[in-house]
Amino acid sequence: MRVDVLLPLMVWLPAVLSGVVRLEDYQVDDQPCISYTIDGLRHVDCSDRGISELPQELDYDAQVLDLSNNNFATFPPQLEKFTRLQKLDLSSNILAQPMPFYFEHWQHLRTVNLSNNNYEIWFGSLRTSSIKVLDLSKNKINTIDAAALSGMPNLSHLDLSENRIYDLPMKMFTAANNLDNLILSRNYFSDVPKFQSTSLRSLHLSSCQISNLNVDSLQGMNSLLAIDLSINQIERVPDNLASNTLQELDLSYNEIGSLTDDTFSSLPHLAVLNLRGNEFREVWPTSYFASNPFLREVHVKGNRWSCDGFSVNLLLTYEYLAPKVVDERSLICYTPSNVTQMSWQQAYIQTWHATDSPESYTVMAVMIGIIIGIVVTSCVCRCLMALNRSDPPATNGETTVLNANSNALQPRAESVEIRVPLREEDLPPTYDEALLMPRLNSFHSLPDFVDEELDEPTRHYRRSRSIGDLTEHRPRTSDRRSVRRTRMVEIYIN
Repeated sequence: MRVDVLLPLMVWLPAVLSGVVRLEDYQVDDQPCISYTIDGLRHVDCSDRGISELPQELDYDAQVLDLSNNNFATFPPQLEKFTRLQKLDLSSNILAQPMPFYFEHWQHLRTVNLSNNNYEIWFGSLRTSSIKVLDLSKNKINTIDAAALSGMPNLSHLDLSENRIYDLPMKMFTAANNLDNLILSRNYFSDVPKFQSTSLRSLHLSSCQISNLNVDSLQGMNSLLAIDLSINQIERVPDNLASNTLQELDLSYNEIGSLTDDTFSSLPHLAVLNLRGNEFREVWPTSYFASNPFLREVHVKGNRWSCDGFSVNLLLTYEYLAPKVVDERSLICYTPSNVTQMSWQQAYIQTWHATDSPESYTVMAVMIGIIIGIVVTSCVCRCLMALNRSDPPATNGETTVLNANSNALQPRAESVEIRVPLREEDLPPTYDEALLMPRLNSFHSLPDFVDEELDEPTRHYRRSRSIGDLTEHRPRTSDRRSVRRTRMVEIYIN
């Protein structure tokens, strides 16, 4: 088996194993082309063969024909037999001729890829109404006929990127009523091209060396939703850039350094704004977006914001942009040095509260914590004391008096009393007894003072004797036992 046949088989082997490609549809023979079926579409693959003519006996009923990466300088004659083609790929050849006339009869043709060829001028003389996708990128086109697309009313996608186009005819796209996506990136436009289109929704003009964006650049595109002007040389966006339909504006990686309140005032439906990699220094006030109520996404990464001399507008702008910025970390300051690499919010605090050092915040937090702890502890102690306090209980507003000498309970309005008798020893001496008590003449007689108790079985005498004046025994004159009195003791009974 030839190597040029084996290699495509190895490429399509995963598709065969997965069941997407039917193995029985392969034609493995000496022909340099391969036939197979994917998703019900018959393919003929003659790519990467280095051929300049088509081999004989191909499957002319194929819907997809791949002739890319070869050496075709003209459209091969056998191509006319593929009347059922839906997709034709002739990219990476050396073609410079217009499309052949028989394309007008192919009612099923939808996609034509002529990228990376040698086209310098594009004329559209055919009425190929069935084509929807046309790829002319990576050619050398510098001139386009005004009627180039007049025969393609169903064209929806046109790729003219990486050519040498300087300008476009004003009415080039008026006949393409279904044109939705136009790619003009990597051309040589100095201004945004002005043309008319009633159906265009997406326009790509990145890397075109555009330096001028005029106020009326978008007025001819009445249905435009998105425009890509990234990687150009635009230094200023004109005030009142007008479009009643534009929703996405990409101005990233230009040289724009300032905006005004009127820059986006005439874009009422603006929803996505990309301003990455520009020259912005001053923080925007929120008034710049007062006329854009539908703005939901803003890209600002790569701008070197200056946070010197902040005003209250900084915090307002930060709060406005923070929910809309895709990468919130891009809102950082580059100057001055005291707020470098800080977020806008941190820089605002640093600017307006510079005297409040982190140490002062720590001390303040500790003081507040101590005060709160004291207050909480005091409240807890008061609650515990209130719970442990025993108030005199009341039973219907009355108390009971209990007499120790009787078992009767006597109701009383205030408290309960218990009468307990006192012993004789608890009573103080009478006046007469106080007179008869021994007296001391001086402190010198203290060591000689002796108290003795007579050993009498029936009567007890108290005898005091001293050196000077206490020489006699004096018995107790009487038994001091008296009528027992009762002491009132209050007992609270609940």
